[in-house]
Amino acid sequence: MSLEHEFYLIKGATDIQNFWRQRSETEDVIDSVTINDDVIQYILDTLNWIPSKNPVLAGSPNERGINYHGVTLFDEKSSYSLKAIFRAWRDLFENSPNHMELTGKFIVGDRVESAGQYETLVLERDEVIEAFEHIVAMAGRLGQGGVYLYHCGI
Repeated sequence: MSLEHEFYLIKGATDIQNFWRQRSETEDVIDSVTINDDVIQYILDTLNWIPSKNPVLAGSPNERGINYHGVTLFDEKSSYSLKAIFRAWRDLFENSPNHMELTGKFIVGDRVESAGQYETLVLERDEVIEAFEHIVAMAGRLGQGGVYLYHCGI
């Protein structure tokens, strides 16, 4: 089973501090999409350019990027960057073959003879593009106000 990041477009009146605990039982979810962790790790540096908040900390302090192991809140101020970054990655991946092969993490070898090697990520282009288009659409709705985009990390 691969690790995944969940993104939920939620109503602005949602209890953002506790949403992650009750996300499967609430009617506050407007839309959602799941993105494979390998994809998130591949684009992670660029996600750090997006203004965000940490909803579980008092006052939901301003931050940037995603809380990889926790939760992240994107609001109207995040919309432009969120949309632009996911749109740029979508446009880039549209030029790939159907089965994308990307360079993943460096895996250290377990013997002296094997120093290690980079992991090869094999992803389905259309699935990745569809997920990114979903994020772009949710970011567009986010820009209209009255909603949040809530990220649940691994």
